[in-house]
Amino acid sequence: MKQSEAGGCRAGPTRTCAFIVLGAVASLSPVWLMPAFSATTSPAPDRNVIATVGQQRITEADILVQGKAGFDTQERDYHRQLRQLQTTYEEARQQLLQQQLDSLLNRRALELEAQARAASPETVLSEIQVPTVTDAEVRAFYDANKSKTTQAFEELATPIKQYLASQHNDQATHAFYQGLRSKHAIVSRLEPYRVAVGASGAVRGRADAPITIVEFGDFQCPYCQQEEATLRSVMTRFEGKVRLVFRHLPLTKVHPNAMIAAQAAVCADRQGRFWEMHDALYADQNALSADSLRETAGKLGLDTKIFSACLADDSTAQAIDADVRQADELGVAATPSFFINGRPVRGSVPADKFEAIIAEELQHIPGSRG
Repeated sequence: MKQSEAGGCRAGPTRTCAFIVLGAVASLSPVWLMPAFSATTSPAPDRNVIATVGQQRITEADILVQGKAGFDTQERDYHRQLRQLQTTYEEARQQLLQQQLDSLLNRRALELEAQARAASPETVLSEIQVPTVTDAEVRAFYDANKSKTTQAFEELATPIKQYLASQHNDQATHAFYQGLRSKHAIVSRLEPYRVAVGASGAVRGRADAPITIVEFGDFQCPYCQQEEATLRSVMTRFEGKVRLVFRHLPLTKVHPNAMIAAQAAVCADRQGRFWEMHDALYADQNALSADSLRETAGKLGLDTKIFSACLADDSTAQAIDADVRQADELGVAATPSFFINGRPVRGSVPADKFEAIIAEELQHIPGSRG
C-alpha cells in the first residue's frame, strides 16, 4: 500500500507538468493534437482486471474473496511480524540510550571525583575492589544450573569461575560508580523500557506483591522447564515481594503436545489445582499425551470426568487463545518470555538477571527494598 501511494505521489507532478506543456502546444497548433484525442482511440484498460476468460473479467477483488482465509492469515502474520520488529526496535533503542547515558554520567562522576581529589581518573579507578571468586561460589553456581547441562562440574569449573569473575568485576564497578554519582548529586531520570501487559492468569505468590512477573510459557518447551529452578530461586529470594503470573503461549508448530498440555493446565485451574498441574507437566515433558494428562489429573486428585469434559470444551481453547492474542500484541513469539513490572526479559536467563531488575524496581517502592 505504501509503495503504491508513494509511486502515485511521485507520478503526480510528472503528469501535471505534461498537461501544462500539451496545453501550451495546443494553443499554438491545435491541428497537430487532434488525432491524439480522437473518438477512435482505444479506452484505457481497467487496471483492476487481472485476467479475462472470454468476455468475463476477473478482478483482484474476486481473487481476494476466493482466497480470503489465506490472505487473512498472511495479513495477520504481517502485522505480527511488524509488531515484533517495532517492539525489538523500541527496546534496542532504549537500551542504547541507557548505555550512552550511563557512560556519560559515569564519566562526569569520575571527572568530578578526580578534580575534588586533585588526582588522575586512573588513580580514582584503582580503588575499585573486586572480590575474588571462591571455590564454594563456583560449586554453588554449578549446582543451581546443572539441570541446564549434561557436562560434569570438572569440565565447567574454569569457565564458571571466569564468568563469575566477570560478574564480580561488573558489579564492583557498577557499585563504585553509583557511589560517585550519589556523592556528586548525579541522578539518572531515564525510565527503563516497559510495555503494558495484562496480569490475568494463575498467580503464585502474594496478590499484593509490589513486583509482578508475567511469564508466557509453553509446557513442552525445554527452556521453560529449565527456567523453573531460576523462578523458584527468585521467588524464595524475594518472598512476599514478587508474584508470578503464568500465561499460555503454546508453540504448536514445534511442540505438538503444547496445546493439549495448556488445556490440561486450564482445566486443572478450574478445579483449583493449576500449580500442581503446572509442576507435574514440567516435571515430565514426555507425559503430555491426552491419556497421560488424564492419568496425571487422577494422581493430582482432580475429578477426571470433569477434567476430560473440560479438555473438549471450546471455552478451554478460547481461554488459551486470549493469552496467545496478548502475546501477539506484545510482539512475543518465543518462550519463555517474561515481563518484570512490564520490563521484558526473554529466554532462559540466570537468576542474577532477574534479581538485578527486581532490586532496581524495589528501590523505587518505599519500604520494599530487598
